[in-house]
Amino acid sequence: MEKINLIHLANFNSTNIGNGALISGLESTMNEDFEGSINWLREPWDNYTFKDLDFDSGFVEKVNSSDGLVVGGAVAFNGRDYNDRTGSRFELPFDLWPKIEKPIIFYGLSYRHWEGQTYHHLDKLKTFVKLCLETENITLTVRNDGTKEWMGKTLELDISSVKEVPDSAVFVENTGDSSYYPELKEDKRNVILSFNDEDAVSRFGQKYKTDLPYSEARIRAIDGYVETIEALASNYKDLNFILCPHYFDDYKMMSDFLEKVTPKVAHQRMVSTGLNSVKDTSYFYGRYFKADMAISMRVHSMSPSIGLNTPMVAYTTQDRMENFMKRIGLENAMVDAFDVNCGDKLRERAFYTMENKKEVKSNFSEVRDNLRSEARKFHLELRELLS
Repeated sequence: MEKINLIHLANFNSTNIGNGALISGLESTMNEDFEGSINWLREPWDNYTFKDLDFDSGFVEKVNSSDGLVVGGAVAFNGRDYNDRTGSRFELPFDLWPKIEKPIIFYGLSYRHWEGQTYHHLDKLKTFVKLCLETENITLTVRNDGTKEWMGKTLELDISSVKEVPDSAVFVENTGDSSYYPELKEDKRNVILSFNDEDAVSRFGQKYKTDLPYSEARIRAIDGYVETIEALASNYKDLNFILCPHYFDDYKMMSDFLEKVTPKVAHQRMVSTGLNSVKDTSYFYGRYFKADMAISMRVHSMSPSIGLNTPMVAYTTQDRMENFMKRIGLENAMVDAFDVNCGDKLRERAFYTMENKKEVKSNFSEVRDNLRSEARKFHLELRELLS
């Protein structure tokens, strides 16, 4: 196959490392399946979000001078009031869409919208989806996390033709074998702890999940986390716990978590990492690759752990995580943080994962292989489209 120039629109300047996992997994697997024939032209989507750049005629010209546009699988549907052009983060005015002559591939887009929350400019989002489905040179795909069902229910549209594709972060690359991580202890078993306090009021105030006020539901989830770590520390004397934030929101929950952990465990058994930007994605996830277990509240702590074959328990606070785990057959590896017995259930699953590492890794490996086959099949379709 001849070399092709593809624009990749993604959050290249982000300090939310999950964006880096999505980028790394997408580019590495497409490179493999296109046999190295892609020349990536990286376009920072976040620069458009924060108005450093605009989706205008200049953007159209940029796309038309390439062989196609790949819009990376970040959260694109979050109902922000400032997304008044299309109801999505891809804010190219509709009157400019017909001027794009090259293929546009929306690769595994996802949503973050909470029950009861206003979705601003929903009519524009409906037009966005209709245009995608009716326009010959546009391929709309969504992440395999329930986005398709959410979209159909929210927009009341027939979206049967929308394809679901694997979360590309499953295939994140890492430099674990060649990098040094001072927070990991070679003579201990290392357990990564991820947190998630993003959209805390909406996240922990989901009325179909709990009758508690959001603050009480949040504290109960933290208490369950603390109880689990204290039990692990008591039962396994060789564990080293690494608090691993993925974005700034996580620090508030980490602080509340640490206020409840016993001083002995915090002082002798815990350490924290800092944030990394997208350019350091492979280094960041090398830490996960070398860890013995992860407890994951972040989507992109969860799915990369599966791909890196790191035993993991998903501590879920949103439907997207639960839908993803159920779809890939790993529902037993998750615990609902809204469950009244979340502490007991998280502790039980963490102990099981620690004691059955070989089985868990085997299950993860099989799931990764299946997801990779799905991604490869989709990429072969894209090869036909772009040839």
